[in-house]
Amino acid sequence: MPPPPAKTTSRPRVILFDIGGVCVVSPFQAILDYETSHSIPPDWINHSIAASAPHGAWQRLERGDIPLDASFFRAFKADLSDEPRWRVYYTRHLARTRKEKLSDAAEEAAFTVPPVPDIDAEWLYWEMMRCSRQPDPWMYPALKRLRAIADQSEGRVIVAALSNTSIWPPGHPYLDEGTADGRQHRELRGIVDVFISSAHVGMRKPERAIYEYTVTRLSEFCKTKFAGDEGVRAADCVFLDDIGANLRVARELGMRTIKVELGRADKAVVELEKVTGFDLGGGGRARL
Repeated sequence: MPPPPAKTTSRPRVILFDIGGVCVVSPFQAILDYETSHSIPPDWINHSIAASAPHGAWQRLERGDIPLDASFFRAFKADLSDEPRWRVYYTRHLARTRKEKLSDAAEEAAFTVPPVPDIDAEWLYWEMMRCSRQPDPWMYPALKRLRAIADQSEGRVIVAALSNTSIWPPGHPYLDEGTADGRQHRELRGIVDVFISSAHVGMRKPERAIYEYTVTRLSEFCKTKFAGDEGVRAADCVFLDDIGANLRVARELGMRTIKVELGRADKAVVELEKVTGFDLGGGGRARL
């Protein structure tokens, strides 16, 4: 384990954004709504996705290992229907909700575990994607303000994105710039200087390699675009994400981090103002 990075109060040069749950509305909201409407214990779907790592359908899709087609949806549903995983989760769910010992919950769960929830994996996936097409009402305007600041900074501020993604099937409306979704996608890509898409580079967060790759790409961008530029290091970046594990690896590499809580991007904007010193519309009274 490397030593912790030295504390610094200098302004970061690179503002590195996750997309889903940061710049746009979190797909986790769609998951929560689905669980609530179908009386599924909360966080089962997220637990199942995380527990299937690193070789689950979700992870393989986000690394670009498999296409977004019917075979993915079958594999995704199989991951969400794993009975041993469900039994472990449900035991912990009982212990948590009843505030009892895990051993007592396990004894009860041995006889009373309900069937694994029957989840429409394909519908859920596209609902998550639909939900996360909507710009976050706080962070997205802040991102656009930051773009304007970067354009006036002569290379001193870099706006970038590092996102776990999937590759849309050919002909999908999200790729059609004649639609509102397609135009939104194009605008978002145009705001950032460097966009690292997991499915296109064959790595995903929180794998350490994708962070190292991102820093290399950022350095290459700076050296190519700005004469005499020496590039950037991880310590020159502040990274915004909504998942703790993703932020933890970034910190291990030396990045500063900001956690974006579900539905509370406004708080993260204020924190970003404090870190950068820029007025990004968050009401944090940051100074230019």
